[in-house]
Amino acid sequence: MPRFWRLSRRDAAATGTPIALILALSCVCLASWVSIDWWERGPDPEFFADGVPVLAWYVLGVLGLAALMCRASRSTLRFAPSVALSIGLVPLYVLLLTVGAVLLEPRGFWCVTLLVCIYTVLYLVRGLRALTGRSQRVGALLGTAFIVGFAMLSNLTNAIPDVWNPRDAEAAPSGEELADREMALFEQAQRIDAALDAIHRDASPRPQAFFLGFAGVGAEKVFAQEVGLASRVIGERYRLGDRKLSLINDERDLDAAPIASVSGLQYALENLASRMQKDRDVLFLAISSHGSEEPVIEVSNSQFPLSDLTPADLVDGLRQSGIKWRVIIISACYAGGFIEPLRDPHTIVITAAAPDRTSFGCSSDSDLTYFGEAFYRDALPEAHSLREAFDKAKVAIAARERAEGETPSNPVAYFGFDIEAHLAAPGGAEL
Repeated sequence: MPRFWRLSRRDAAATGTPIALILALSCVCLASWVSIDWWERGPDPEFFADGVPVLAWYVLGVLGLAALMCRASRSTLRFAPSVALSIGLVPLYVLLLTVGAVLLEPRGFWCVTLLVCIYTVLYLVRGLRALTGRSQRVGALLGTAFIVGFAMLSNLTNAIPDVWNPRDAEAAPSGEELADREMALFEQAQRIDAALDAIHRDASPRPQAFFLGFAGVGAEKVFAQEVGLASRVIGERYRLGDRKLSLINDERDLDAAPIASVSGLQYALENLASRMQKDRDVLFLAISSHGSEEPVIEVSNSQFPLSDLTPADLVDGLRQSGIKWRVIIISACYAGGFIEPLRDPHTIVITAAAPDRTSFGCSSDSDLTYFGEAFYRDALPEAHSLREAFDKAKVAIAARERAEGETPSNPVAYFGFDIEAHLAAPGGAEL
């Protein structure tokens, strides 16, 4: 087998393959997968027996590849040597689809994938020639095509034999911890009031902009960082000064800002409105979190008992606040589902994804989501209007997703006619 891995040119017609070799190669492949899966799920993962049966799918794939190459060689190749040759490729693809997918940037991953495919063709060409004594280029090409198709089908069906699961990082909270969390939630109104004390509207009769940020999930830093960027960029673009407040779920620091919750958002909206001239000032509400198809915005922070944010919650909070002019920017999967409930001539709603699409970049190792980079970081600072910023961001996101082979998120937006005119009017907030 090492001779095959080295792509040796020496011909050697196979008289047979010891079953012991096939078993040894199978054990190496299995051990490689179990070890890498353990590494990915660490630290200290738990064994997950439900993933074991999925391994049979990959056994079937190896046998299918071996059978295909036997048939392509026109009966000059025995089945056992073909199985051994097929198993020899498994460790390479295990490393590519696990370690490579984790450590490589998307462009680098696809370059390495291309090199692996080229190596596969050479490996099968040399291996089949060594086993049959003659050229088997057709069989090598068919075998490579089979592997690529099998990998794509496995990805589409999510046939991943995960045998380790991350262990819960936190034990069940004690009674004292629960009491502390209940007290922390009880104190949120006071923390919001303290933050609002710093917000002042000047005496100018011109419309002024106010900002409210909402980072929904505390387990991933990307949402808190994105709301922080939104606050800075919108603050500079619309000259907010101190007229901004953010509700942040961030498990790295539970005390840096008021906690993001549905009740906290509604309370903040009502009390922020009391500092605004509600018939002329503009509210910018920036939400960043995970989302789901219902649609729902996920809200979580450590083990606080928090409810998710629904369109009805948001509509009720805005209605009760009495704020007339609203720009609502939602960076989350399926966020487009919020547009219809919020549709109003005095409202702009900008979302990172269509109602039936996911958005990208909302993982623990990201500093910003794809939408956050394209809209807040790149487009909005230089754009002449929100519509222009959205159009530029949408093009940039589509190009990035296309280059990375992702299903398009299709960001969608609604621009109320009255608020666009209000922002663009002389003396309006669109400066």
